[in-house]
Amino acid sequence: MKKGRAVFALVLILSLLASTQTLSIALSSTATQAEKVKLLSELSIFIGSNGDYRLNDKLSRSEAAALAVRMMGKELNVLLNSESYSNTPYPDVDPSHWYAAYVGFCTKEGILSGDTSGLYKPNEFITEKAFLKIILGVLGYEINKDYTWVDLFKKAFEVGLVTELSYIVKEDDNLDFKRGDAVNVMYNALTLEAIDTKMQLFHKLIDSGLLTKEKAIQLGLMQEETEENTEVNKDELPTEIDELLVFDETNLSFVFNEDIKSIEKIKMYETHNKKNLLKFNIGQIEENYILMTTDRQTPGMEYTIELQNIEDTEENIIENLYATFFGTASEKVESDFFRIQKIEPINERSVKLYFTHPVNLNAENSIYYTIKKDGYPFMYGEKDQLLARTINSEKYCVMLTLKSGTFTKGTRYSVEISGDMTSAYGVDMNDGYGDEMLFVAVDGQSQSFKLMDIAPYDNETLRLTFNKEVNMFLAQQIYNFYLTDQKNQPIPIKKVTVETQGDENGKVLYISMGETIKKDDKYYLTINNLNDATKQEYITEITYSFIAEYETTDRLSMIRITPIDVQTIDVYFSDMLDMETAVRSDYYNVTLRNGNASVYPQIVLYDRDIHPYKVTLFFNRGDLTERREYELRVSYELQDYLGTPAGETLKSRFNASPKQKENPSIEAVTPISSDAVLLSFTRELAFSQTNLSPENYTVEYNINGVNYRKAPLSVIYINSRTLVLKFDKLEYDIPYTLKFATLVDYSGDSFKVTGQGTNYVEFKLKEK
Repeated sequence: MKKGRAVFALVLILSLLASTQTLSIALSSTATQAEKVKLLSELSIFIGSNGDYRLNDKLSRSEAAALAVRMMGKELNVLLNSESYSNTPYPDVDPSHWYAAYVGFCTKEGILSGDTSGLYKPNEFITEKAFLKIILGVLGYEINKDYTWVDLFKKAFEVGLVTELSYIVKEDDNLDFKRGDAVNVMYNALTLEAIDTKMQLFHKLIDSGLLTKEKAIQLGLMQEETEENTEVNKDELPTEIDELLVFDETNLSFVFNEDIKSIEKIKMYETHNKKNLLKFNIGQIEENYILMTTDRQTPGMEYTIELQNIEDTEENIIENLYATFFGTASEKVESDFFRIQKIEPINERSVKLYFTHPVNLNAENSIYYTIKKDGYPFMYGEKDQLLARTINSEKYCVMLTLKSGTFTKGTRYSVEISGDMTSAYGVDMNDGYGDEMLFVAVDGQSQSFKLMDIAPYDNETLRLTFNKEVNMFLAQQIYNFYLTDQKNQPIPIKKVTVETQGDENGKVLYISMGETIKKDDKYYLTINNLNDATKQEYITEITYSFIAEYETTDRLSMIRITPIDVQTIDVYFSDMLDMETAVRSDYYNVTLRNGNASVYPQIVLYDRDIHPYKVTLFFNRGDLTERREYELRVSYELQDYLGTPAGETLKSRFNASPKQKENPSIEAVTPISSDAVLLSFTRELAFSQTNLSPENYTVEYNINGVNYRKAPLSVIYINSRTLVLKFDKLEYDIPYTLKFATLVDYSGDSFKVTGQGTNYVEFKLKEK
């Protein structure tokens, strides 16, 4: 991530285009919807039935066309020439229907267009974005000339069709667009300038003879020009900041109550320390608003914007204006770099930090963390005031806990993390710059760690539910538990499994027993030693009793087989598998239909991080024949993740793929810092010396006409589909070509570069 590019403007002159004073005025921004409907009805634009305007009904695409015609004052022309307008280029617009002429006229004017299939779909409901496009067309704006589909919402705000600042960054369309919403847009459009006439839109109604100037004055669209009016306008509207909106940690905007001609100086600083300036750039300027980009704001810090000598278009000058805001941060960050993704408050002492990369033991060093309140330090990790613990069941998460004191409910805090902290990918936090995110504290006392429920899952398995996530290492040690029957006879424990799926992730244990328990009998379980995920609270030598009440559970089954190529098949099961039995190649055998000879896979891959229910079987060349039908048999001893065996041989048929085994290649290169890239591959790779050798990879690039090559410093094997290459340094915005010499797939087959394959991928490190 690059820093230091923003330039602080010590003196800034904003020369804005002053509006020419006319007889027309802006309509009231505080008008009620009933008042807006009444005005549009008076102008014969918005028509109801017996006083019912159906404001809560959705607007159809055919109705939108009719409204556009009426806004332009062209309805009489369209009705008189309906024959010529009713034949449209859209096969789904029947020329005999009432709306055909409206659609045809708007299409000829370039206001309407069909979808990608050439249809108009007149009876479907229109979305907000599509309606705004139509009204922009009524005003004379052309898509792909004056704006694009992507920035349509922003253009609608700039023009004045919508007034909420959120439209500057709005992306999602409103599919529930109502007739009442259309009223608001059309009301705003009436007094906006049409490009072709350079007059406000309602003048087209006057030009068409549908509206007189006297009626326009009566309706509030115009006023009579007098010296008294002019003087009142100048004297009674001192410049003010109407609204300041902070979009995210680096973007904000403020809107004035009138058009501005110039501003002599803008300053931005911490409210309680004016010497700490916040650097900024001016992103966009319009008549009455400014969009700004700042350096990253400190979450929770109060900032002041100071404007000096602001001159409006009437040449009135205000010496100073001030506005304050609090630094914020995105609620959820999406980034390829190592960043804080989101913060989830848990109680008055703890929060969960989620990251964009997986984390490991490095993230438990509390020295990396500082919690701030109102922008200033509240608790320091380096002073041993914080406890950081990774959550084994959530690879992207750290639990951060106050060792003393509590958070105040509703108060804004932020977590700041040093750039020295590294992810499991081996890269620094935010490329070494560190990161910070805001959160609002919740209440709730931190409950002590305890067992909430104990019940048989089936006749061979117990299910323990805790109120907090457990320490996975201690939980899986069978000697930390002791089980007896009502006669105090011990029952052997084979395995303990921590739940890693769903809402109870990390809070549920399954104890697999060496013998079955009898229904309705009483049993006793002693927990010898177990702590929570933070390793701060313990359950030690406590005995619990339970009655063996259980139902029959489904056994492990084979769901489907997907042939990948003639040497590879994917097998999907109904549940997660035991890590040890899942990869035993002798547990799987394939026979021809109606045949006896069996072949076994060369090697088996099972990786829960790739897919928790999938096993991949790799066969030798010639073991399977293209398109032949086979039966796969899986041993009854294959166990699910709780240690329960299938109990019977699992069988399923499949046809071998006609595809030959393909060479592995790089599917994608993702820069994850300025010194590392993450590689995704099309096939599974072996954990081999060749694949992990830095000499196997090179990047090539050109600077000022000179070609360079470099090898990575190290290679990290993340899983069979993912590697990380660490370099000394990668430059921003320089095209790189990454090449490899040889790849070894999971079955051990080696693929060297040939003229037939592609062994390179191009990438570029872009600023985040």
